[in-house]
Amino acid sequence: MSYSYSNLPFYPPDYPAGPSLGDGDRLLVIAPHPDDEVICNGGVIIHAVENHIPVKVVVITDGNDTRTSPLVRHNESINGTRVLGLNEDDIIFMGYKDGSLNQLLNHHWNYNNPYTAQDGTTTTNYPYAFQENATYCGSNLADNLKTVINNFKPTIILYPSGDDEQRDHQATSGFVEYVTTQTEYTGSKYTYLLHLPPDWPSARDYYPEYYLNPPLQQVGLLNGPEWFVFNLTSYQEELKETAMLKYKTQIYPTSYLMSFVRKNELFAHYATLNLSQSNLIIPKGEYRDGSREPMPLFSDPCGDGKYQGKEESLDITTVGMDLNMDKAWLSIKTVSEPSPNGIYYVHLNLFHSTEVKRVMITVDKEKAKIQLEMDGESLKESIPLTIHNNTFLLELPSSLFTPHSYFTVNVDSTRFGAIYDQTAWRVVKIS
Repeated sequence: MSYSYSNLPFYPPDYPAGPSLGDGDRLLVIAPHPDDEVICNGGVIIHAVENHIPVKVVVITDGNDTRTSPLVRHNESINGTRVLGLNEDDIIFMGYKDGSLNQLLNHHWNYNNPYTAQDGTTTTNYPYAFQENATYCGSNLADNLKTVINNFKPTIILYPSGDDEQRDHQATSGFVEYVTTQTEYTGSKYTYLLHLPPDWPSARDYYPEYYLNPPLQQVGLLNGPEWFVFNLTSYQEELKETAMLKYKTQIYPTSYLMSFVRKNELFAHYATLNLSQSNLIIPKGEYRDGSREPMPLFSDPCGDGKYQGKEESLDITTVGMDLNMDKAWLSIKTVSEPSPNGIYYVHLNLFHSTEVKRVMITVDKEKAKIQLEMDGESLKESIPLTIHNNTFLLELPSSLFTPHSYFTVNVDSTRFGAIYDQTAWRVVKIS
């Protein structure tokens, strides 16, 4: 057997308990699609209901996956969460298009550049939508989430992992990091993981007597996730299974999603990273000749991504950064030498008071360009790029980060329009 005994699914995971819910807590569960709220969080919701802890569920997309209709998905969520003890008023449906969230987050942020759905619409036409005729753009969705958080005032937020391989899940994580950073949210945040093919969870089938364990490739990463386990009683596990089977168009007895009927649920916390601005004067050329490299910010699992590491030149391993009074240097490492056919994107959101700068850096055919968006204005220009073996090095003006105190960052690698790998959105504090 290739697993150590500690990683076998019929042993309880050796991780701290969490999230911890008590008197005075208010739980907000954010789900990209109608069913995610129960698959990964059903046990926590049951526990909250049993202990009279207020719960709100936000379902961001209409779930129109061509196999059914948004109204069917809506009713499945209502019926499924009712089994857990929630009322229809506890569920908030945003009504954005299924499969669109990555586009809204990274390419259709502003109201003057809305996303156009396949049916030609640019606003929500879902009868139960939180906002009538909401524009399909990232800024509108971010404002919707801010409204929910400001009104409900959660002390704990559960949301998808940025390491989830499903695009709507990864983008939802980016939206939550954006909104909670901008609003200076001070409560607790935990992520949940659902899509990590091909062999997680293990075993990938219905084994209610087993436990969920963290994926081995996501344990021990530099500044990676801190894992938590929420154990379920037998009654809670059975009730969660009953709720899951209410989603008849998505979950059926032979579905791998039944792998999440286990004796526990699994959550992770991604800590805010610290980046110190240095007064150090770097001798000219030290970064460009490869004799100095930026400090690693965080690492990304090898062999992950949609193609499970089959394209090593697109498999991101580490993101690093240095910042002094004059320049900033950002590095991206891949498993092997970067692909000449690949396009790599760095997304930055820089926060200062109510001001947000949105930055996208594109690396294509050994050339780098930076596009800055602020207050609806956009500026695009070339920036210095150096490639050493399997490392990109981007040189940025330090003024880009002034006077911002926080930023969120994510890196994607693509080829012929397909995303091969993407890092989790991380929050970085500048000190």
